Amino acid sequence: MGQRANLLIVRNRSYELYYSHWCANTLPRDLFWGPEYAVEFIELQTKVDESGWLNDIWAEGGAVLDLDIKKLLIYGGEDIRFDIPLRNLYIQLMQKTWNGWEIEWAYGGIADLASYVGYPKEKVLTVGDSDLNSICLAPPEEKDWVETVASVRFSANEMLIFPLGGGIEEYLLHGLEIVDKIDKAYGYQKLALSEWKKDFPLGGFHLDIPQKRLEFWHADVISGLFSQLQNKWPGWDINEKFSDYAAQLRSTQGLLEFPAVNGQQLLEELIVHLLNEPSNPLNALFYLAEKLGEEGKEVEISPYALSYNNRPLTKELKEEILASALKGLSS
Repeated sequence: MGQRANLLIVRNRSYELYYSHWCANTLPRDLFWGPEYAVEFIELQTKVDESGWLNDIWAEGGAVLDLDIKKLLIYGGEDIRFDIPLRNLYIQLMQKTWNGWEIEWAYGGIADLASYVGYPKEKVLTVGDSDLNSICLAPPEEKDWVETVASVRFSANEMLIFPLGGGIEEYLLHGLEIVDKIDKAYGYQKLALSEWKKDFPLGGFHLDIPQKRLEFWHADVISGLFSQLQNKWPGWDINEKFSDYAAQLRSTQGLLEFPAVNGQQLLEELIVHLLNEPSNPLNALFYLAEKLGEEGKEVEISPYALSYNNRPLTKELKEEILASALKGLSS
């Protein structure tokens, strides 16, 4: 139980490493209010040595705050982590509260944080593909279960689009096998995704078979995928587009349409998220431990789980900072 994160502060070309058991899902909100408050928040967490690095399984969020060059590298959250249009708006608004700073999303998660400070990323990667299911480009049973969109160019005059369930790695890690397993009967010559679901997809990939070119984009953090694909797709040009879903629109030349983005609705959703008052996760932890104890089960709680360190800003101060950022966004 927990939402674990590593947080780092870079000063004078060296870094301090911190661990939080609870902040990964609230991190975008915790750090939004500016570098001064972000430093204070990070320093409230548990300072650890290099043995405190999380790996790509356990690290659900993290950040590097580089005071030397004024750069913030961040990932985490709930909706923001999985919704590219919402996250783009979040970063755009955050630039107003972090004036003069470069803000970058860590698409590779904890591996990106490790690489940034010179810690070997191999020590935080546990990636593998042993649990891959059989490959098939059939659509999911329900239309709103679509999470990934695949587009495949078979020749200069033939391209099909496949709405899929699951994440892109579930398909791409099969490597060239996927090319041989494509059933064209599942493909669409043209696809308006809004007819399938309202939410934005989590990722997509485009295969150009004649040119041996693979490009892919993704909303969620995926550690070490590009290097794995280089081995799985020998002789192919592989291009990771990160959150640039428009790349697939260009490759499909108007035959693929994503759901329309309502900017005002996104902004209202973001404001609610940022002003949401944090709850103490220890309350839920103690409740669960009590219930398990009543069932006669032995419960042992990690000391790390008992450490919840947060000094939230007052609602009035957050509203003041947010109002200023919104004013800057509209100007």
